[in-house]
Amino acid sequence: MLKYEVPVVYEIIMDMTLVSVFPEPPYLLITTVCKGSSDPSLKKEKFFRYLEEYADLGLYCKRPKVLTAKRKVYYDEIRKKKMERFIERNRDRIDRLMKKNKYLFDRVKVKRSVGYQDRYI
Repeated sequence: MLKYEVPVVYEIIMDMTLVSVFPEPPYLLITTVCKGSSDPSLKKEKFFRYLEEYADLGLYCKRPKVLTAKRKVYYDEIRKKKMERFIERNRDRIDRLMKKNKYLFDRVKVKRSVGYQDRYI
């Protein structure tokens, strides 16, 4: 659920989890990061049900869901709407940061034109 409904929170959790074949973030880490987020998806009853199941069973899932094309479209729409709302709410802050870091952005454009890959910038 986290991976598709709140990908930013999911990435934070996975970045803080030890690398392994089957990374399993600690329950305390998940609850701490999710409590710090103001995302409404993390306030739903469904989330708390899944979190309780995770506390009891770990990565085991009684009824796994396959990401179908229809579900992918649904999650993409959720992600798009959240991103638009975030940008709308933080437009002034984003503009200030971009203006402040204009020099940095110009350097990134130059490096990309030279042939560097995004992950090395």
